[in-house]
Amino acid sequence: MEFNVGSFRLRKPGYEDADGFIEICSETETMKYYGIAGACIDTVQKAKDQIDWCNNLFENSGGRWIIVEQDVNKYIGDIGFHNYQGDHNKVEIGYRIKQKYWGTGIMTQCIKTLIKYGFENMNYNRIEALVDNRNIGSKKVLLKNNFKCEGTLRDYEFEHGHYIDMDIFSILRREYNS
Repeated sequence: MEFNVGSFRLRKPGYEDADGFIEICSETETMKYYGIAGACIDTVQKAKDQIDWCNNLFENSGGRWIIVEQDVNKYIGDIGFHNYQGDHNKVEIGYRIKQKYWGTGIMTQCIKTLIKYGFENMNYNRIEALVDNRNIGSKKVLLKNNFKCEGTLRDYEFEHGHYIDMDIFSILRREYNS
């Protein structure tokens, strides 16, 4: 399954995307608020393991797609669902895009596309996003997609030697439909 998003496309990941994962993980500003797990992809094998993880998500969480330009089939970011909880019909969305593409509106459009897919095809009731409290850009893109900030989870994660607060955002199916 693929999605066309303006002059970009969301597609399933392949091993040819390994270099893209390594490149994005080397961008200090892009990874600043992404968390420890995503920051350590520095070998082809680690990138392939990440690609396998992304593809395995298609089996139970809705998947994790690679963002590419329509005319250039090269990784520029990734977005998708994880932490699916079937009993509660909820899932978490996560995303990142290379710094060169910040402020272009592409992530807003990609999130909009996946929200539609999640509610209309995956039958989710709730889509959540956990965002580092300091990540203003990520919070703005969620608000543009009608997510609501539900509050701050204090000292929620331990990264780089200190605790960080995370803001939790969500959108519900009934909000999407209205």
